[in-house]
This record gives sequence, structure tokens and C-alpha cells, in this order.
Amino acid sequence: MTRSGDLFLENEAIVAAAVVAAQATLGLDGFRQRDVRFYIGLFSNWLEAMSGSWTLDLHNAQVQRYVENLVPRRWAKRIGRSPPRYQLTAEGLVRLLERVGERKNLKRLDEFFFVLHVFYAYGDRLRSLVTQAGPFRSKFLSVNLDGLLSVDQLVARERAQVEREIERLALRIQESRATSTLSQSLFAQQRPLAEVIATIEQRYPYELNSQKSMGALFSQLPDPFRRVELEQVAELRARYLWEPTHELLTAYLSILDHLPSTHNEAPRGKRHHR
Repeated sequence: MTRSGDLFLENEAIVAAAVVAAQATLGLDGFRQRDVRFYIGLFSNWLEAMSGSWTLDLHNAQVQRYVENLVPRRWAKRIGRSPPRYQLTAEGLVRLLERVGERKNLKRLDEFFFVLHVFYAYGDRLRSLVTQAGPFRSKFLSVNLDGLLSVDQLVARERAQVEREIERLALRIQESRATSTLSQSLFAQQRPLAEVIATIEQRYPYELNSQKSMGALFSQLPDPFRRVELEQVAELRARYLWEPTHELLTAYLSILDHLPSTHNEAPRGKRHHR
């Protein structure tokens, strides 16, 4: 679907959850863009622990555009015009819940715990909302709601993403240190700088090498820094940039491993979004 800029792209889990919350609260009366914006503010407020007074600050027009874009997809329908009110269809609820549970990256670790909370605390309510919204347009569009809202599957996907990033960082640390060691050895053998760079580029090409070769990158550096970058900075990058991040993600992985399973029964009874 059309997105309203990078802010939505990076924070769509919060925006999609806000739309679903507006539907859950207002039901048949329909929700307005200001109702969605309220829940965006509420949910971003919940995430202040890691970000001070951070609030996902969106203009009314941005929120209106996001909600309005749900209509052509038949994810929502207009039920009022002054001001515009909307209701999500069953398909719209499901597609937005998919976006709530989809983690595109690990930029905000606390966002995952927000999603975990939504699925764990409101899972039964969300299933009821989809059922009450009516049938899907076709069986092809139907989904396994239990699978979609499964906390265990949510944690498993997050865990797999964290493990991939840990492996990637471990390789970066290893190659950065190897770059430093090999460079020192080659310079000790009086090899010229161009040869050292070519050797490093062949054995340990960096991730953006296809966009700009290591040789081209180093040619732009001032002469005094080229050797220092290879011998010293490569090691410092491993020690102070990637190793601490690797340790942080390893600790995060341990937290994920110790989260309660859904085998421990989720809260029942009347649930509120506040």
C-alpha cells in the first residue's frame, strides 16, 4: 500500500496498531483520523522508556492519507463524511495486524516488546474483532488467525532476525581484526600501500564494495590516514562499534529466550487499550 513517507515506513507497527485500536474502541460508530492520531500518541508514549519524551509526531494530513489509502484496497470503508469516519473490513484488520507483527529491522528493540504486549494482552479481542468485521471477500484472503497472532511465532521470528544480525556482526568483527593484523604484517614486509589495499580488498571486501571499491574509497582519504585506517582503525572499529553491539544483541537474545510462553495463559476478561 502507499505509505506516507519514511516516518510511516519506520514506525508502521505503531500506526497500524493505532488504526486497529481505534476500530476496537469505536466499533460500529467508526473512527476518525484524530482517533488514530490519539492512539499513535498513546502507544509512542508507552515507548518512552528508551527514548525520553519521544512521540511519533505526525501531521493530521499524514494520518488522514494513511487511513484514506486503506479504502481503495478494501481494507476499510467510509461510513461518514463530516468528519470522515471509517470502519476496517475483516481483511483490513488482518493486513494491519500483519504489519503490526512484521519487524523490518532491529532499530528499536522496545518496539518488539510493544508488539508482544499487543498480541499477548489483546489476542482474544483481536480475534473477535476480525470475526465481527464480517466474512473475507474470498477464501483466498482468509488467514490462520491463531498463527498470525501467535506470540510464540512472533518471538521465534524476532529471535531468528537477532541471530542473523549476531552472525553478521561476528563476521564483521573477525574480518576487521584480520584486516588490521594482515595490514600490519604486509607493511612490516615493506609492501607498498596500493598492494596492501588490493590484498585487503580481495580477502575482506567491505559490504559496499560494489558501490565504491576499497581502492577508490582509500584514494579519497588524506595520505596520513590511509595506513592508520588499515592498521589501527579497523581494530578499533571491531572493539568499540561492533563488539558492544554484538554483546547487546546477545543479551537481547537471552531476554527473548526467557520470555513467558503462551503456554502460560494470557489475561482474560475485559481488556482496555489504556
